[in-house]
Amino acid sequence: MNNRIFKAQRIVITYDRTLQLITDRESEECVVSQNTYFFFILASVLETYPEIKKRFPPGILGFTVNGVPPDDDTLLQDGDIVHFSIPTIGNYLIEGQ
Repeated sequence: MNNRIFKAQRIVITYDRTLQLITDRESEECVVSQNTYFFFILASVLETYPEIKKRFPPGILGFTVNGVPPDDDTLLQDGDIVHFSIPTIGNYLIEGQ
């Protein structure tokens, strides 16, 4: 494949303990093309693990890119770490449905 057409970059997706129970993994590496938006990874995770969508309605799932909440137009870079989590209040997990 022509490198000018598809420049691969690797990102790491990590999950908090609650989501690890659904995904069965702490993290996974993903190869994406250059100029991939964060939204693509969010949609991919929700499609791959539909239980997350079922249990946690919109607004509950937390996510960061390299420790910072992403904007609508956040482009992923080689080596980025995308973390998904379910927020807690004090010592209590915000439970989904």
